[in-house]
Amino acid sequence: MSSNPIGKAAKAVWSLKKTVPLAGSLMIDPRVARSSKLIFVFVTLGYLLFPYDFIFDFPLFGQFDDLAVMVMMLNWFIRNTPVHILDEYGWDGKDVVLKKSKKQIAKQQARNKIIHKVTGIDLNAKAEAKAQKKAKKNK
Repeated sequence: MSSNPIGKAAKAVWSLKKTVPLAGSLMIDPRVARSSKLIFVFVTLGYLLFPYDFIFDFPLFGQFDDLAVMVMMLNWFIRNTPVHILDEYGWDGKDVVLKKSKKQIAKQQARNKIIHKVTGIDLNAKAEAKAQKKAKKNK
């Protein structure tokens, strides 16, 4: 990956053609935590629809902050999805936007478990347990 910020941004935008369909599939998947889906949708749409931006919306330059928030939220949403679900969708973890390997994602999910113990907010386990119950019920 280049150290040029413009080059990084161009690669991030180019990789949207992979990450947007993946995020769409993950939004439909019942094994992905509902809380992650809600946070992703409300933050992304909330920022895009909010009338005040970091950069005012004048032609060409005003949409950069909207695009940056969208890329950042796609990155967050996919990072907070369990690795075994990403494997089923054929994600290899080498996408430019995501920047994190499967090992780093596993560490993030371990942190999420600690957060769950402390705060009671669970980003992954409830959805996985629900999906496993459905799978057992269907067998």
